[in-house]
Amino acid sequence: MTDAATIDTARQAAARHLRDGGFEAEAAMVSEGRGDDFVEVRIALSLLRILGERPARSAPPVKRNGRRLVGEEC
Repeated sequence: MTDAATIDTARQAAARHLRDGGFEAEAAMVSEGRGDDFVEVRIALSLLRILGERPARSAPPVKRNGRRLVGEEC
């Protein structure tokens, strides 16, 4: 995800959050790009960065506390 796409996604998420809270004027400012310093936009950007860095889990865990969860029966 490019920086422009990331900030646009964060703006849309923050605007939706503000609209849901009843702050229509602030939501309009954020969606137009005039409210990038709002805390909601900064939180949305941080969450997008965190979610983007986390590796996707491809398979369920096979061990827990050193013991096999699934596999061969003894």
